[in-house]
Amino acid sequence: MSDNSLHLARSFDEVADLYDAHRPGYPADLFVDLMAQARLDPDDAILELGCGTGQATRGLAPFGRRVLAIDPGSELVGVAKHRLEAFPHVHFAVSTFEAWAPRLSAYRLIVSAQAFHWIDPLVALPKAAAVLAPGGMLACFAYVPQPPPADFLGVFEPIYRRLAPQLWVDPPERWYWPGGAFAQSLAASGLFELAEHRVYPAMRTYTADGFVDYLRTRSDYRALGPERLDALLAAVAKAVRDGGGTIEMEMPAHLHMARRRPLSAESLPGHRSP
Repeated sequence: MSDNSLHLARSFDEVADLYDAHRPGYPADLFVDLMAQARLDPDDAILELGCGTGQATRGLAPFGRRVLAIDPGSELVGVAKHRLEAFPHVHFAVSTFEAWAPRLSAYRLIVSAQAFHWIDPLVALPKAAAVLAPGGMLACFAYVPQPPPADFLGVFEPIYRRLAPQLWVDPPERWYWPGGAFAQSLAASGLFELAEHRVYPAMRTYTADGFVDYLRTRSDYRALGPERLDALLAAVAKAVRDGGGTIEMEMPAHLHMARRRPLSAESLPGHRSP
């Protein structure tokens, strides 16, 4: 991961309260399907990578399995701990996945919501395979925002073309599209069975202020720097107010589930010959 990408990945910690307030949770049906496919026994544990302030953790906790949720942001983890304090079987650690030292084959399910793309690609899938027990499952999911509704599309375009033309393209979440970079990397790794992909439609209605606060938590927007970001968001907020005061965004959640292939111990990262 480049130094700039690492900085962006860790910048979420600077806006932990905004992140918690404006990043949505995930559809309940997604977790029902996920847990049904994972087929966990009561004593099986779940590892969550990049938990942020616990948007996905809140969907996992009611199923009663032990959860260890890790994130490099201490402020984010602090909010998540507060949010999940009613669930004593949910635990947190401040760490990157790259630096974390787990027991091999310790988890039956690894979950990562809107975060797996931040992990060093040389580490992400090999280490996930090593941490998973035989037959364990990796599940990655994310909201993939669709273009703004038609009545805002024509208004937003000149704003973005003038202030941030690089953002007037596909969102970084395209990584999670069917056939996108995540699916391709899974197939190329040889470590996982063919992934199953599911989509969960979702709509989010934002006020002008709520919409720009949500955008302020996005890494592609934060990369603009404070002055350009403030100018862009002021123009976007004005456009939403002038357009009626609210905007409805289509934000389907894309879920990818892949079971670890049967692998010899020697083929897993971290194996040491006697």
